[in-house]
Amino acid sequence: MVVVPWALWQVARMTTNRNRLIFWLSMAAAQIGGFIIFKDLADISQWLVQSSRDFTMAVWYNRHWIAGLSLCLFAVAAIIAWRDRRVCPRPLLFFFVAFFAINLYSGLINPNWMFRPQQHEANFVSVTEAPGHMRQSLEYAHFGAESYAAVDDISVVVLETDNGAYAYSDYYLLQPHVAKGDVIDGEEVVMTYCGLTNLAIAYSPVIDGQQLELSVMTQLKNNLVLKDGNTGEPIQQLWGTLEGAPERGRMPEYATLRMPFRSFRELYPDGKVFVNEIAALAENPLTGLWDRLVRNVMMVWGVGLQWDDPENAAFPTISEPDPRLPMKTRIFALNVGDDFVAYTKDFLIQHGGIVNVEIGGAPVVIHYNDRYDAVAAFFNDATAPVPAIDLFGQTGDGRRLQRVNTLKSDLFWFIFAEFYPQTDVNRA
Repeated sequence: MVVVPWALWQVARMTTNRNRLIFWLSMAAAQIGGFIIFKDLADISQWLVQSSRDFTMAVWYNRHWIAGLSLCLFAVAAIIAWRDRRVCPRPLLFFFVAFFAINLYSGLINPNWMFRPQQHEANFVSVTEAPGHMRQSLEYAHFGAESYAAVDDISVVVLETDNGAYAYSDYYLLQPHVAKGDVIDGEEVVMTYCGLTNLAIAYSPVIDGQQLELSVMTQLKNNLVLKDGNTGEPIQQLWGTLEGAPERGRMPEYATLRMPFRSFRELYPDGKVFVNEIAALAENPLTGLWDRLVRNVMMVWGVGLQWDDPENAAFPTISEPDPRLPMKTRIFALNVGDDFVAYTKDFLIQHGGIVNVEIGGAPVVIHYNDRYDAVAAFFNDATAPVPAIDLFGQTGDGRRLQRVNTLKSDLFWFIFAEFYPQTDVNRA
C-alpha cells in the first residue's frame, strides 16, 4: 500500500525535475537572444557593453532569426511554467517576462518609433515665422554644453536647393535624424544628422539608381548608422554606402553651410526653416509624453555628454583618438576623391579667412567669413590663387565658383579621424 504513493511521488518529482531543466535551458537561451538584440541594436547599451562592427552587423542581418528563435524558446519556458508552478517562482517569472520584452522592444521596435524619419514629409516655416518656433528649443539648443543668448545665435545647417535655401537647427534634427530637403538639379535631397558627431550631411537617397528609404538603425563609433527600408541594408552616415554592397557606390552628397540663424536670415530672407515641434499633450498624449522623454531627457542629456566632457566620448567606443588635435576640437572637413583634409576655424582666421590649397589634385579655396561666422569651400577654376571671395563663391573678378560638395562643418575631430585616419590637418 505504501509503494504506490511513493512511486507516484517519484514520477512527479522526475517530471518536475525534467520540466525545471527544460524551463531553465529555454529561458536562459531566450534571454541571451533578447539581450543580444538589445546590446547590438539599441545603441544605449553601448555605454556599457561594446561589440565589434562585424558582430553588430551579423546581429542586424540575422535579427529576425534571433528574435524568432528566442520567442519560441521563451514560449516553451512560459508554457512549462504555466503548467508546473514549481519550476519557477512567480515573481521571478514576471521579471523574466518584463526583461525579455524590454530587450526585444528596445532593439527591434523602439528605434522606428523613437526616431520617426521625415524623409518625405516635414514642416517648414518662413524666416519671419521661425523665431517664434525656435525660442521653444533655446534651452536645448546646444545640449547643455553652451547656451545661446538668443534665437539669432542658434546654429543652423543651410541647404541651397533649386527652390531656395533651407535651414535646419540641431535640436529639431536631433530626433528624426532624417529630414526632407528639396530638389537640386532635379534630384531629391534629404538632410541627415548625427548629434553625437554634430554632423549634418545632405544626401540624395539613391545608390546605383535604386531609391532608398532612410531611417535610423543605431550608432557605431559615435556616428549615426542609417538603414534602407527597401533593402534592409545599414548605411554609416559618414560613408554613405550600403554596408553589404559598398561596391555599388555612395549616395550623392550635396554642399551645406553652417551659420548662426541671424546670418541665414540676412543672406536668405526668403528661406525656409525646418521645425519639428513635439505634439501637444491634448492632441496626442502618448506620443507627446514619449517624445518629451526621448528628445528633452534621453537624447539631449545623452548627446550633451559629448559636449560637456572634453576628454571622453559619449559612447566609449573609440579607444585611441588621433592626437594631432584635441579630441573634441570642432573641424571643417572636406575631401576630393581619397584626399581628406580637416581645418580648424582658428587656422582659417590666422590665414586671413582664405586658404588656397590643392586637394585631390584640384585647386580649392576655403573661406571663413567673419561677418556671417561661416566656412565655405569652392573649386578654383583658374590657375591663380583667389584673393577674395564671398560665401556664394563670387570672386573679385566676377567669377562664381562651384561649391565643394563634401564640406562638413563643425563636427568633432576624433570621430572624423576614426573613420578617415588618413586625414591631413590644416593644410596650407
